[in-house]
Amino acid sequence: MRNKALLLALTVVVACGAGPMRGANPAVVPGARQQAAQPAVAQIAFKGADGMTIQWDVAQIGAFDSIPVVCKDTKAVFQNFQTAHSYRLKLANIPNRDDLTLYPTLTINAVTPRTRAYLDHNAIPVKFTENDFDQVQNGNFVTKVVFLPSAQYQNLALAGGVDTIVNTQLPAGADPIVEAQNRGAILAVIQIGNKDLSLDGLNAGGSFSATVPGEQIPISGVNVPAWGTPAQDNAKNVLELPTVPAPKEEPVVTPVRPVPSTSVPEVEPNWLQH
Repeated sequence: MRNKALLLALTVVVACGAGPMRGANPAVVPGARQQAAQPAVAQIAFKGADGMTIQWDVAQIGAFDSIPVVCKDTKAVFQNFQTAHSYRLKLANIPNRDDLTLYPTLTINAVTPRTRAYLDHNAIPVKFTENDFDQVQNGNFVTKVVFLPSAQYQNLALAGGVDTIVNTQLPAGADPIVEAQNRGAILAVIQIGNKDLSLDGLNAGGSFSATVPGEQIPISGVNVPAWGTPAQDNAKNVLELPTVPAPKEEPVVTPVRPVPSTSVPEVEPNWLQH
């Protein structure tokens, strides 16, 4: 009888939550562990011409069926996206641009130890300017790289502590992604062209937002080695990918300086003088 009473009391205590999990570290709670395993989320601060709308895919690839984000001149509009993903956006209702609809790609880089603290407290600024639209309408391809500068490249005048490099502002042939990588940690890459995805047969590939979490669209210098980097000799790139062979290492030959002689040279006798 006493054992049954003790078992009943123990059952009541555990049911009330007074067991060993009360006051436990949230890191060891199963629910907290599952939440920590979810893909990281970065917040994007869109800014553009007043009235311009931004949409992306939600339920179907190429549908651009998200709730439109309406830009404002005076302040940014915030929206959450998963990191290590690429999203095809749709820019419409651009002021003073009759019938201009653009479909840029927004690639959000994976969280790194260098960028974690910033992304935990700040949004990534993404701004579409009139110069970007002019360049696209003139047939140019625009690549904008938002990065967190290293200490030697930081400027107190930078808004939010980040900087942006645009390929149209660099010398011809310069890669903005490589430039940003050399100056700091890349947060996001925006690529804008004049391709019209509203035409028949193009919507099937209109978006990259359905990529697998943790994977990224290969971008030279961001998540894959920069162009020209010698590839490692493994089974995959030997059979499938063209590789750049590593230069052959030549043996280093150090010239040996001759040791001066310390002996006195012999002098032949001149018999004619005697």
